[in-house]
Amino acid sequence: MLTILVVDDEVAFADVLSQRLRTRGMQVFTAYNGHQALDLMQAKHPDIVLLDITMPGPDGLTILQTLKEQNPITQVILLTADSTISTAVTGMKLGASDYLMKPASFDNILQAIHEAEQKRLNTLSRKRMAETAKLAALGELGKGVAHEINNPVHIMVNEVGWIEDLLEEIPMNADTDKQIRNSLQLIREQATRCKTITSKLLTLRPATNPVSDLHTLPTIWDKAVHLRANRISKTKVTLHQSWSQEFQHPLWSSTSWMQILGNLLDNALDALGLAGGDITITGQRQGNDAIVTIADTGHGIEAHLLTRIFEPFFSTKDVGQGIGLGLAICHGFVESMGGDISVRSTLGQGSVFTIKMPLPVNLIQKNTGVKILTPAKEDANE
Repeated sequence: MLTILVVDDEVAFADVLSQRLRTRGMQVFTAYNGHQALDLMQAKHPDIVLLDITMPGPDGLTILQTLKEQNPITQVILLTADSTISTAVTGMKLGASDYLMKPASFDNILQAIHEAEQKRLNTLSRKRMAETAKLAALGELGKGVAHEINNPVHIMVNEVGWIEDLLEEIPMNADTDKQIRNSLQLIREQATRCKTITSKLLTLRPATNPVSDLHTLPTIWDKAVHLRANRISKTKVTLHQSWSQEFQHPLWSSTSWMQILGNLLDNALDALGLAGGDITITGQRQGNDAIVTIADTGHGIEAHLLTRIFEPFFSTKDVGQGIGLGLAICHGFVESMGGDISVRSTLGQGSVFTIKMPLPVNLIQKNTGVKILTPAKEDANE
């Protein structure tokens, strides 16, 4: 659903316009001054803003500049009674999508919204393409890095074993022997950590086979939970799950979804910490798409970080506690299967990760006889 923010100090005009847009199936929020607009933009993250220029408090151009600095993807349509060309030029230079003179007809406003939404979708598409190319390049780099690092790491581990064998044969002071063995154990642990990092690099841009190793999604989730049972047992975490019937058939790639669900579960456990809380996974059908959400009641994510959390090597954790690849790996797997992953979060209340994935139509028809209709063409204004 398209989210619109209407900003205008003419209350009657703003309310009527907002109501007419709602009748077109849009989610609409209304602000009557600049301060309200800034607050709503932070809280609701609208797709498109219809913005009056002349208002009490921060004017429209100031709000436009602030919005574009915070979220350049959001499209802004300026509405004003000011007929001077300089105002329009200034607004367009600051990143406005369009400029309409009051009184603008409702049809013209709808047309401007449609064009702005196309610009927004095109921008998102280019951004995804850039991210995909970056992940692909990192994946290729990861192969070389993994090979060059794993070979010397393997030698290090073998040498540690050889030194431990020598310690069994050479008489040595007990304290010295203990110190050497502790150092060898540290070397082995750090070598294992290096191998873990390089193995994650190899999964940044995966090649997936959607018809191999298929299981039900609840089964894959249960396995991911089982692998982390020891960690979960040390916390006060309560797990909840709910699945619609589409997810109860063995049509889901275990290899791909184990990576996705496992990394998202790790992320949720990190957010909850030892204090615990709730983690809820839900799978439901929406049209011809599968919607999987994983919600936690953890500490949440600051708004300005939400646009970066899927970047490789980006992490808010302390050094040594995470390398920032888990969510990037999820992003890579989801995109490689034609899906999309997003997040919304509130500080102090938790986060919700949402995966939208095309249902495995051919497999459902072949294995279960459930008929799935061909996706209808989406309305341009939705």
